[in-house]
Amino acid sequence: MEALLKELHKAGVHSIKSNHSIILETVETELQHALEIDALIITLINKIDEQTHNTVRLQCPLKLLHKMSSVREHMTIEGERVIYLRSLADAIAIPDLSFEVWPVTGRRSIAFLAETMQSSYQDANVFLAQMTEELPAQADHMFTVYFVKDEPAGVVFPHIEPNTDREGRMFWIGMYPKFKGKGLGKNLHQIGLYRLQKEFDARTYIGSTTKDNFAMRSIMASNDCKEKMTVISLNFSKNT
Repeated sequence: MEALLKELHKAGVHSIKSNHSIILETVETELQHALEIDALIITLINKIDEQTHNTVRLQCPLKLLHKMSSVREHMTIEGERVIYLRSLADAIAIPDLSFEVWPVTGRRSIAFLAETMQSSYQDANVFLAQMTEELPAQADHMFTVYFVKDEPAGVVFPHIEPNTDREGRMFWIGMYPKFKGKGLGKNLHQIGLYRLQKEFDARTYIGSTTKDNFAMRSIMASNDCKEKMTVISLNFSKNT
């Protein structure tokens, strides 16, 4: 498994692994590696029957997918996502914004996330457990809560993507229901950018959202993130 992931990395495919899933991502637009990537991903899919992992997810440009016939045959297209990019070279200031970093395993944290996600406490706990599996060295520093007039108003999870040159991401971002629709999402996202720059030492930020999530796309654009490309999301699960 690890050898396959290393070969994929050499071919331009980034990976992150939890106990149950493997996430693959490439923004590779050069097509000379398409056949190699296609074969490696299918080998990986065949291998997961021998491992504890049961899901492989992939994000890649459409023109690369067109060259990967085996991936198209074995994986299910789930939609399109838009990728945004911002350099973090210039200083980010948030003088009027307040935030706290909460423990990822705290009952208050889990309950607040559940209400923000509008999910059950159990589902929020599973989400945080999976995040911790994928980012074990960073999870304790990621749970960032935005406060408005001393009330928790939203949560964002900044982190450095493993095996990259200080590439900053946000694992998830969301406003508490009471504060939705008030134009505060830009502030929450800006806090995430600020922490990525100041506390995670990120060089760049890469964000993505579904193509039809115009609210999140507007937030990223308003915080000086530039639209880079559209990618296709695919999924393979051995349980389906």
